[in-house]
Amino acid sequence: MSTTSLDPIEHVGPRPMTVRGGLRATGALLWRRKWVVLLVFALVANVVAAGLVLAEREYTASARIAVTPKADLAPSAASYSDLLGTIADVAESRPLLEEVSGRVADRSSARLADEVSGKVVEGTVIVQVSVHDTDPKKAAQIANLVVEALPLHDPSNGSFDYHVTEDAIVPDTFSSPNIPLTSLAGIVLAALLAVAAAVVADRMFRTVTDPDEMGEVSETTVLGVIPKPADPAGVPALRLDAEEFQSIRALRIAVEFASAEDPCRLLVVASASGSDPWAGWTEVNLATALAEVGHRVLVINADRDGDVHPALEEPGEPGLYDVMAGSCTLEEAVIVGPTPQVHVLPLGHAHLAAPSLLEMRFRGLLQETEDAYDVVIAHAPPVSGSEDARIMAIHGAMLLTVPSGRVHPRFVRRAAEHLRGIRLRILGSVLLGVRPTRRRRRSRPF
Repeated sequence: MSTTSLDPIEHVGPRPMTVRGGLRATGALLWRRKWVVLLVFALVANVVAAGLVLAEREYTASARIAVTPKADLAPSAASYSDLLGTIADVAESRPLLEEVSGRVADRSSARLADEVSGKVVEGTVIVQVSVHDTDPKKAAQIANLVVEALPLHDPSNGSFDYHVTEDAIVPDTFSSPNIPLTSLAGIVLAALLAVAAAVVADRMFRTVTDPDEMGEVSETTVLGVIPKPADPAGVPALRLDAEEFQSIRALRIAVEFASAEDPCRLLVVASASGSDPWAGWTEVNLATALAEVGHRVLVINADRDGDVHPALEEPGEPGLYDVMAGSCTLEEAVIVGPTPQVHVLPLGHAHLAAPSLLEMRFRGLLQETEDAYDVVIAHAPPVSGSEDARIMAIHGAMLLTVPSGRVHPRFVRRAAEHLRGIRLRILGSVLLGVRPTRRRRRSRPF
């Protein structure tokens, strides 16, 4: 098999967002954060409802008085309109309110200034006095007293006749708060805050759970969608009845198709994030699936920092770093894996090796495997915390794994962008640990 080119593969960029696509994305976001939406909406709605229940009720009573010029007075229309406005303002004047205050218990002129308003009814000679008060009886009383006192504070010096056309009556219902309007405003506010909270929560706590989303954020072909391993230490690729068997087989076929035009012997598998609860599981099972169709496979454990699948461990025995250091041969360090066609090269004594050993000797080790193995799969530490995956993938291709529900999309995007930025070949990606409750499809055809 030939070695791989260092040119990056073609990537499909994100498509322009249409209105329908934007609505669909918004709907998907709200559905993902439906509990946040419901919680915030219910909280705000209850606060508004409590405010309406506890708010002090205010009643409005209005009285009207007609203001007409005397027969011997013929002012211009403009001056008459101005005088009507002045009379309406007098209803709110301090002298008048002080007089009314003296006739109403527990109402100061300052308080009356906040409660009383006067205006000219448009198109008429009527001045309307409205009073807003928490006591409906006093609201009506004050309105009647104000219109009664208006003639005594006539700014025209007797040029007008005053006639009360409508006495204020005690209102039956409160005018404030406006329950329908306030309720509608509260619902709108609750909805807006719920959407805002969902957006914030999604940005902060969102994780990749969908293959379409993973393909979009990583701009890679999603080669596999594998359910959560029932046994993180198992090898379901050997069991036809295993729930993961078909998805592992589909991944093996997808990997073969993806590398058909540009074959590569080395496939470096690494997580996009440091959170990988099934480290090495994908490599062991993919190797087993390849071996089942006749490939000779070597699996290399190059993860110095984490726990890995039991098939890749051989504590205390020589392994990768011992071979690269020259303290033993490849044949002496290799052990038989889950099936006779799969061999495993454990980590070895990595803690005794120089940090630069992988960078200097890995290519030579890879060349030693050419006659004995068709495919070499390297389990590397996550790309977010180590350069080892990048160093090895220079000589082959990278398969990026993402544990479903554990990695924020920005970390996946950042990892993929970095790998492409240093011109590594990304063969594709795998979404691992998907809940098997819903049938899923691959994001793009191979």
